[in-house]
Amino acid sequence: MGKELEGKTISLDDQSKPTLQLQFEVSIFDLYKHYYQVRLFVETNQKEITFCLPSWTPGSYMIRDYATHLHKFEVYNSITKEPVFWEMVDLHRWKLNQLPPKFEITYIIYAFEDFTVRTNYLETEFGFINPPALFVYPEGKLDTESSLEFKVSDTFPNIYTSLPRDENNPHRFYSKHFDDLFDSPFHLSKKNSVFFSAGTTKHELLVEGDIPFDFKTKLANDLQKITETQIHWMGESPNQYYLFVLNLSLPAYGGLEHKASSINYFNPELIHDDEEYKRLLELLSHEYFHLWNIKRIRPLALGPFDYQKPNLTKELWIAEGFTSFYDAYFLFHSGFLSLDEYLTKLQSDIFSLEDNEADFWMSLEESSFTAWTKYYKRNGNSHNITVSYYTKGGVIALCMNLFLLHESKEKKTIRHVFQKLYEVFAKEKQRGFTKQEFFEIVKDVTGVDLKLEFNEYLEFPKPIPVDYYLDLIGIHRIQTDLIGDTGFKTKEKNGNLFVQKIQHKSNSESFDLMLDDEILAINGKRASYSYLQKLEKNLRPGEKFHLILSRAGKIKETMVTASGYYKTRKFIVSEDCSVEKKELREYFLRNIV
Repeated sequence: MGKELEGKTISLDDQSKPTLQLQFEVSIFDLYKHYYQVRLFVETNQKEITFCLPSWTPGSYMIRDYATHLHKFEVYNSITKEPVFWEMVDLHRWKLNQLPPKFEITYIIYAFEDFTVRTNYLETEFGFINPPALFVYPEGKLDTESSLEFKVSDTFPNIYTSLPRDENNPHRFYSKHFDDLFDSPFHLSKKNSVFFSAGTTKHELLVEGDIPFDFKTKLANDLQKITETQIHWMGESPNQYYLFVLNLSLPAYGGLEHKASSINYFNPELIHDDEEYKRLLELLSHEYFHLWNIKRIRPLALGPFDYQKPNLTKELWIAEGFTSFYDAYFLFHSGFLSLDEYLTKLQSDIFSLEDNEADFWMSLEESSFTAWTKYYKRNGNSHNITVSYYTKGGVIALCMNLFLLHESKEKKTIRHVFQKLYEVFAKEKQRGFTKQEFFEIVKDVTGVDLKLEFNEYLEFPKPIPVDYYLDLIGIHRIQTDLIGDTGFKTKEKNGNLFVQKIQHKSNSESFDLMLDDEILAINGKRASYSYLQKLEKNLRPGEKFHLILSRAGKIKETMVTASGYYKTRKFIVSEDCSVEKKELREYFLRNIV
């Protein structure tokens, strides 16, 4: 059956308590058809066990039904090779009865549906394993230890993961419990990694893709600065080792945090563009900050996990929103963004909230709580009614920090709050916090009642008065050139014009226009992309224009009244402000708050 778990001796004659020993073996069933094979060797004195495959991945809040890709589930007696009885009791649970002391489960997993950080993938150049999408677990026994051995060395000599590795077998790993396993993805590769140190942590960087070595060394040097900034901000790192996996093999964008690693995808065609490279650094900065914020400092509902149903929380605005504020803030303080670039990043988030009426439809807490069914399941109207807890959470983190700078006598900020949260909840209580506990820590650390100031922007669909808080440090908005806006976006297909997006605004009139309507004529002239651009360039707020449409084979006419927006809008640093505001601004820009 293979090597037993080190230090574990199970006596099957001892029937006084349940015993369970698990050893996984992963191999490639068919590289070109994109199948992994999993064999699970089990030793137990139990006669009945139900095995489950998770339905979702922590950090990606949507039920994904990973069992869709599990096939050829079979169970055999390890000694006699006879089949063992099992039955599916629902779509992701397999109940095994009349179990022998030693048996094995086998199944194959299809790994080519989506190229994402939360799904399995297998092709000739690399393989990726998101453990919740690959490994079954015994129901009610998430605390069970396991070992994992990969039989893939003929194809992929290197396996990257944060799990501890067997000293004598680099393809064998150990997991203390399934929460540990499910939070430790595997990247199978032909590529070699590079290393750097920050604080007391050894960092490993694996870049997948045909990328020059000098790019890898440059990225490692830049990541060293960013990670050192974050470790300094928190005061210490919880890890001795951390793994960055960056996949640059296909056009994609995304990242997913783990307790000792992050998986990141980025478009390889963009990495040599300076602005896009900074966007890559922002992604990596975001996922690294999750090392503390969410993996250690977390809302109460985000652990322990039920891998079969949603873990609902109203506090993703802290877990993701604060991370979204600090990812760029750390880049600024690490020297990768100029002040103008940093202000541009801030105003981009602020303006994105103002460009539709979602702020009047959904509160930040509702945005967090309904992420499973609204944020992650988007449709053609989502941008009008769904608030992003990333974006608005980042904006409220900015405003809270500025308010604390203004109100706290000792200039205590979110940095000091997070250090306290880390000490109290991650280290001492070893659990998550409630919303009330979060605000109690804020008041204890800073002396400021943030809940009194900001709660209405959390519980109710209400815009945050950003200008008021930015004015506390002498940063003002300027906006000029009020022009007209059609209220919709189009796409061109075979020379024809179709409605792609409709922007609802609280101050605009409703009009009869639907997604995928074909625009045939504008103000009596044949519609074209260039003609629409000309109209948009000269349109004035309140001006009406006439459209002839084709909808489901019928010809329709409609009048649209243009709404208005400012062509020029931005935030500027004002020198015409009080000394106090200048001092607070200097503190915000020169110290890491």
